[in-house]
Amino acid sequence: MKIYSLLVIFFVSLLICIPAQPTKSCGPDLSFSGYSFLMPNIVDLDSEWAPYYFQFQNVYNYYDSAQLLQTKSNLEEWQEIFCQQVEIKDLEQIIYRSEVPALKRLRTAVQNEKYPLDPRWRRNSFALHLKANRCLETVNYLIFAKECEPYVVSPDDRWAAPGRDANKMQTLIEKGEKAFRKTRSNYIRLRYAYQLIRLAHYRKDYEQTLALHDRLLPRTDSIESIINDWILGHKAGAMMRLGQNVEASYLFSLIFARRPEKRHSAFKSFYVKTDEEWTACLLMCQDDHERANLYALRAGTSTAKVVEEMIKIYELDSQNAILELLLAREIKKLERDLLGLEFNDRKRENKMFHNLPRKGAPRELIALQEFVIRLVEEGRVRQPQLWQIARGYLEFLAGDDYAARQTFALIKPQIINETLKTQLATFELALWIDNLEDIDNETEEEISDIITDHPMYARFKDFPDFLNDRLAHAYREQGDVGKAFRCQYNLKHLLPNPDLAIINNLLEICRKEDKTRFEEALVTDRDGNSLENDLLDAKGTYYLARGQMETALEVFRLLPREAWDKYKLNPFIEQLNDCLDCPLLRDTIEYNKVTMIQRIFELEYRAKADFQHGAEYYYELGKAYYNITYFGHSWYVADFFRSGANWYYDKDNVYSDYYAPLGNLENHDCSRARAYFERAAAVAETAKNYELAARATFMAAKCEHNDYYLSKEYKWAGPNQIPKFPAAYQRNFQLLRDRYAPTAFYQEAIAECKYFEAFTRY
Repeated sequence: MKIYSLLVIFFVSLLICIPAQPTKSCGPDLSFSGYSFLMPNIVDLDSEWAPYYFQFQNVYNYYDSAQLLQTKSNLEEWQEIFCQQVEIKDLEQIIYRSEVPALKRLRTAVQNEKYPLDPRWRRNSFALHLKANRCLETVNYLIFAKECEPYVVSPDDRWAAPGRDANKMQTLIEKGEKAFRKTRSNYIRLRYAYQLIRLAHYRKDYEQTLALHDRLLPRTDSIESIINDWILGHKAGAMMRLGQNVEASYLFSLIFARRPEKRHSAFKSFYVKTDEEWTACLLMCQDDHERANLYALRAGTSTAKVVEEMIKIYELDSQNAILELLLAREIKKLERDLLGLEFNDRKRENKMFHNLPRKGAPRELIALQEFVIRLVEEGRVRQPQLWQIARGYLEFLAGDDYAARQTFALIKPQIINETLKTQLATFELALWIDNLEDIDNETEEEISDIITDHPMYARFKDFPDFLNDRLAHAYREQGDVGKAFRCQYNLKHLLPNPDLAIINNLLEICRKEDKTRFEEALVTDRDGNSLENDLLDAKGTYYLARGQMETALEVFRLLPREAWDKYKLNPFIEQLNDCLDCPLLRDTIEYNKVTMIQRIFELEYRAKADFQHGAEYYYELGKAYYNITYFGHSWYVADFFRSGANWYYDKDNVYSDYYAPLGNLENHDCSRARAYFERAAAVAETAKNYELAARATFMAAKCEHNDYYLSKEYKWAGPNQIPKFPAAYQRNFQLLRDRYAPTAFYQEAIAECKYFEAFTRY
């Protein structure tokens, strides 16, 4: 099919709706499969609260990001202390990438004006500043911190415990206290205090940890520093270990609210066992903001009744940004439960492997809706329009599409924020797709416009899948099974088990003169070629596999003559042992599917008309029909996909397969081949051609043997057991042994077939 290049570009863009593979993973992918249209930046996910929004789900990535954030915060504070006169990269080189010997050489350079800096630090702004200003206390602290590092920082293997020698750690604590007392800089004294308290904590001497805190902190003037909260974390940890979990949990809630780099550890450490302890923890809070953060912390737990916590946060601090994060997180959970549930083609797997939708999801949705409506009506939140959009989306998730449209229409003229405009447009498109039904030509043209032109469709990766699944459901409902299949799968996924209804439906579309753009995409491959020839080949093969040769030939003749030679084969070549990979002794004749069927018709005519050679013709027919089955070397003539991986699990010869949504139908039926072999043996016997009779009887026995492999007696025995060979499957083996033992072929059969050789010994 020739089309202009401009049309090719159009069809390629349109075909993003028609996947080259199933829209879901074909392999054994047990991950959740659903849709989400909540924009990541509808709330400030770039903020320090982002990990909390994701419930710290990816521990590995969060660990890395928290470490980076801690390093960044620490370096920025050092830079501020030095009045922005040193560069961050230079601070990092000395604080994080140096060793004790190098720092000691730096101390010598600071002490001795004539002693040069280490060559690698001669352009380092931090080193130059320390030397120029003779910042000996700072360098001494850096050396001490580096000496503490092996006992308080995990090695490269983050899950391995640091090597901790309690005696050496205690020696360092004593050394550090002396340095603390001698140091004049208040900031450096605070840093020393942190190192000492941290050493005691990791030494698991929790009494000493608290004693150091109470002894050292009053001797440092109050200054703003991240170190204060880092110290507070070690104090809280020690208190938790000593059983003071209420006081410790309160301190963790402060760290949770204030320090992004410590948020996850504070979240994990927070521990309140009873309602009484929760009340006591609330009483320790200094204001409503602290109390709101306490509820926010509890809302992050897996057992939390999140809406109840959101109500408390709102009543205490209606402007708290955590409310928006919790709202977005709850909506994402409800999307997994409810969005597209009617037509999600993986809802069975979602329920089986992820227990989604959750049993309580409808109840949670109602509670969240009531809360959102309250906030919209009261208008005291930070972003009222965000909550109004959320109200409409929750109505959509609840199945009240009319109310959702009304809500969206009401808020749309008021929105100025570009992010909210985009989010609303996304929700409106999802709502429109969700309402697709009774699809006609006009609707298909609208769909084509959306696929090619709608900015939200291209922006959200879930829209193609959402649209495909919704269309597939709608098309099935109205009887367009071909369209339904193509919305979710490529034609190759139909071939393992061709369905005539699907094939005929798609052929009708191929032959329409006034196809819509969407229909054109459905029956066009990615190179812009019509699928008609492939569909005709599949249809003809469907009939061929069932032995309906006249009908198959009629279909194949609809193909262009050049398409006949797509398959080159010779199913008439004999192979006593079934072996798909063994080389064949090919003659000079090659067939395609059309000429093969014509040859079969010719052999059938000659077998009936020429009695003298009838046995030979019947034997040729038997070989052809056998070799195009699953067991023969030309199996691909009557089938498109062959697999032995799931031999023991079938339903009417249809096997489940991840690459075949309709299952994989294997062409196991040897009955036609067996009938021709037995007819050949009978005619050969009459003509006293005992060698051919023996050969034909052996091949008929192979057909019987294959029937046995497919029987319940064999399959139920399992692959690791050898059940008794039932007599019902031995008829031709017995005949070969009893009647044709004197033939030359009999010995050939014993040599070639171990099964028959074993049979003759019993």
